[in-house]
Amino acid sequence: MFDNTKKLTKNQKYTQAELFKMILENEDLREKTEALFALDFKELLSVKDEYPDYEFNIDGKVFAEDGGAGVYVLLEDGSIGFVCFDSPLECGRIAENLVEWFELLLNCANFWWNYANREYLENFEMLEKEVEKAEPEGREDFEDAYGDDMPSYLELQKELSEKLDIKIYNNIAKDVLQRFFKTAEREPKFTTKYVPDDEIAKDLIKN
Repeated sequence: MFDNTKKLTKNQKYTQAELFKMILENEDLREKTEALFALDFKELLSVKDEYPDYEFNIDGKVFAEDGGAGVYVLLEDGSIGFVCFDSPLECGRIAENLVEWFELLLNCANFWWNYANREYLENFEMLEKEVEKAEPEGREDFEDAYGDDMPSYLELQKELSEKLDIKIYNNIAKDVLQRFFKTAEREPKFTTKYVPDDEIAKDLIKN
């Protein structure tokens, strides 16, 4: 379960457990968050039960799926992992807790995975240029996909920031993505293996 002892949101309104419960129980909030984040929330499901053909070095529970091959996992140490059950199989840790995970997804209009590149980790100037180029494109893609069915990207981002008490950063390259890189590189890394083929997952940070 998500931690219910510390209120980690921007203004210390919610614990992680309260935040997740609010999302699951508020239909409008859930629909808008799923649209903006391009995923579907799930009840906490054992990752080992859901994917019995895989071995995981850290146990956890699936709490969201991205509609493709990706799943978000609450790991037993409280951090958040991501597994892409595609070819190639990829796996790693992306946030230290649920609030940092919300900040990552709410601040990045361009799918965060597109920044998971060692070139960006090692070259901050290159990362800043990519953010400057990719974020407007991400906002435009969202609005093209939903049209009048949803508010504009920035309006919806602001609404969810206020309702979920999640911080919006002015400099996501520095304040959001550097933290993501640090978390992704932390040992022990979260990894998995597809047992039938003995395939070990590649790192999320691509070379």
